[in-house]
Amino acid sequence: MSVPHRVSGRVLVVDDEEALAELIASLLSDAGCEVAVANTVAQAMALISEHEFDVAVLDMHLPDGEGTEILRRLVDDGAPTETVMLTGNRDLSAAVAVMKLGASDYLQKPAPLPEIEIAVAKARERHRLRTENLSLKTRLERHETRSELVTEDPDFLRAIESLAQVGPSDLPVVVQGESGTGKEMLARAIHDASHHKMEPFVATSCDGMPEEALERELFGYERGAFEGASERQAGLFEVVDRGTLFLDEIEAMGPALQPKLLRVLETGEYSRIGSARLIRSRIRFVAGSSEDLDALVARGAFRKDLLYRINGVTLKIKPLRERPDDVLPLSLHFMRAHRIRRSLSPRALEALKAYPWPGNVRELEMVIQRAGALATSDTIEPRDLPFGPSR
Repeated sequence: MSVPHRVSGRVLVVDDEEALAELIASLLSDAGCEVAVANTVAQAMALISEHEFDVAVLDMHLPDGEGTEILRRLVDDGAPTETVMLTGNRDLSAAVAVMKLGASDYLQKPAPLPEIEIAVAKARERHRLRTENLSLKTRLERHETRSELVTEDPDFLRAIESLAQVGPSDLPVVVQGESGTGKEMLARAIHDASHHKMEPFVATSCDGMPEEALERELFGYERGAFEGASERQAGLFEVVDRGTLFLDEIEAMGPALQPKLLRVLETGEYSRIGSARLIRSRIRFVAGSSEDLDALVARGAFRKDLLYRINGVTLKIKPLRERPDDVLPLSLHFMRAHRIRRSLSPRALEALKAYPWPGNVRELEMVIQRAGALATSDTIEPRDLPFGPSR
């Protein structure tokens, strides 16, 4: 048996004719696949219990059983593996039977090697489309939106300018700033500047989420892993595969989950909750923090080795109260974004600049939306602001 080590398309080849199995494996490996080979049902079962494959090429008749046993195991486990069956049986009913069991294709032996390669390529494409659909569904459920980085602050501008180097580097990044300053927007800009900008970007937060719930969100789980787990659920490491995961408020992650995240980032492998099967994780990791992580490490509230692993580059965003020159461009940006056809009076702008903005940019957006909806004239005045003078 051989075990995959790279991170390209993963294929399991199971055939009791060792020479044929190695020939198919060599062909698929040359085509860019990562291939594992087994010659018996037992060997195949051992491999799929440890690793997840995109495609399985299964011989129907094996020394210790039938290839359909492996197919049933994959189906029962809910594995997202596409299966191509090989058999010497020319009976059409046999092909119908394996397709009903869940196989995605069926070839009669001796099948020409180019046909096997084509069948595997088609199966890999089906697997890719299914994975992309899953990712798209998750992103739509999260109401993914794009926002622009708007600033006139010199420090923030330097951080934006650094994206040309940081984005394509694939280094892990920590974005530090108070809640509401725009950490997610900067993380998205990092993603857009990377080589993976056409892949998924998904953001989630550790703040306010119980540790067990966050672990399920990140790793996913198998059917029956805990009470209420009625079906397999993909985690974000799987959904975001090849894209960027932004994990905000990472300082709120519990101590039991921190070493599990560290292991994924160091090895590129993880298992769903309730399973020992290893899955490869190919993500760009960006962490957000409202606190100084070095200070948390010094207090023993955050793992030093995890900080070393995530802190390839640190980008800091100042709170809005420390960059008053951003209040006007941000206000105008939000007025355009929300189609507010009013102007902002000089006195209202003064009031906006003088306000301390405990909720930062997020609060400013809501204030502009509210003023745009409730103002009684074509101009937004101090009286239209929630902290302005009363009428």
